Amino acid sequence: MATAPRFPSLGLRHRLRALVLALVLGLGGPAVLGLGNAAQAESEPGLSPLPVVIPPAAAPVPTEAAPTATETASPVAQPTTEPPAAPAAPPATASTEAAPPGATEAATTAPDATKAATQAATPAPTVDPTAAPASAAAPSEPPAPAGPITVKTGLFITQLYDFDMAKRSFTTTFWAWFLHNDEKYAPTQTIEITNAKTSQGKFAGLDTSKGVNWQQVKYNATIQEAWNITHFPFDRQELSIVLEDAQSDASAVKLLADSANSRIDSSVEVPGWTIEGLAVRDVEVVYNTSYGDPTLQGTSAYSRVVATITMKRHGLRLLLSTFIGFGVAFLLAMLTFPLNFESMGGSRIGLCAAAVFAAIGNKYVVDNMLPPASSFTLADGIQATSFASIFLAAFTVVVLQGLHKSSPRLSRLFNAAMGFGTMIAYLAVNGWLILQAAAS
Repeated sequence: MATAPRFPSLGLRHRLRALVLALVLGLGGPAVLGLGNAAQAESEPGLSPLPVVIPPAAAPVPTEAAPTATETASPVAQPTTEPPAAPAAPPATASTEAAPPGATEAATTAPDATKAATQAATPAPTVDPTAAPASAAAPSEPPAPAGPITVKTGLFITQLYDFDMAKRSFTTTFWAWFLHNDEKYAPTQTIEITNAKTSQGKFAGLDTSKGVNWQQVKYNATIQEAWNITHFPFDRQELSIVLEDAQSDASAVKLLADSANSRIDSSVEVPGWTIEGLAVRDVEVVYNTSYGDPTLQGTSAYSRVVATITMKRHGLRLLLSTFIGFGVAFLLAMLTFPLNFESMGGSRIGLCAAAVFAAIGNKYVVDNMLPPASSFTLADGIQATSFASIFLAAFTVVVLQGLHKSSPRLSRLFNAAMGFGTMIAYLAVNGWLILQAAAS
């Protein structure tokens, strides 16, 4: 009586190993099944062959990146059709038959072969040649430069005229230029002359061919000036032209003075004046307001460039022509002293009155020429000493009216002393004031 095999399941393992190897090597499914069933029939005569259903193979996806497993593993072509599915195999019975040689090794290597076949059958990802690399970032605007924009600023003054000290102004025409590296910044539109009463810019231009943004504009402006009249008419004036960005504070725009290239045209002449020089400097001014900026606390700072023109007046001729009325008043007052009081007392009073009118008329002329001043000036000294000499002459007439009857000799001495003292005092005080002003 024939006994059942001890290990009937080993035939199934043998067929699975053959199936996996067929998938790896690209062999046709029907041929593999036939080989596997024949081998099982010879080794296990008591078992019927186990049919295996093989699903249709997925069509390989051709890619440019890598060939399929079938193309690299075997020259045998894949079948286009599969046989109909066989009925399910009967359950295997226990068997004590020893495993055929190599069955254990095939069972061990089957999972690895299955993993390799799965990886080989999986199509490689396709690459779009037109797609941008993942690491390539989209183009963006250049980052904003750290810190404020530095703008090199200079001036070339071509005209100076209309010096009006009473109105505290003068008029000038000059070219201004701005060198910077920010393409969006337009200083010809935002720079203003902060101390100008009126200003007008024209001929604005931009040149980028020299590796930097070089912008120019020609200004004509009436500048407000606080004239220093302490030593008038021997005064030295420092006329200022102030340029400042009206829209950006010092944290955004910083103006730097181009003092090396700033000049005054050599053809510029101002009658009655000597132009001594031009100095250009950059400063930062702090205003006691934030202009409503919520990020600031009470104050704000702005950068500016200040051009200072130093000029010295030719004062001697102006001294004689401007203060001649005070000189006449002084002489009229001095003419009262030689006159005899007894016979010409009325004439002395008339000369004093004429001196008063001469001094007042000259004072109106000077006041209309000069602005008000808070300090004592040379003009104030000449006016004060002129009115003082007139007063002393009139005072002498009043004293002599009562003194000449009681002591004629004493009255003559008093008259001579007052006349001599008035003249010395007037000349000494005004001489010292004029020399001090001329030396300034």
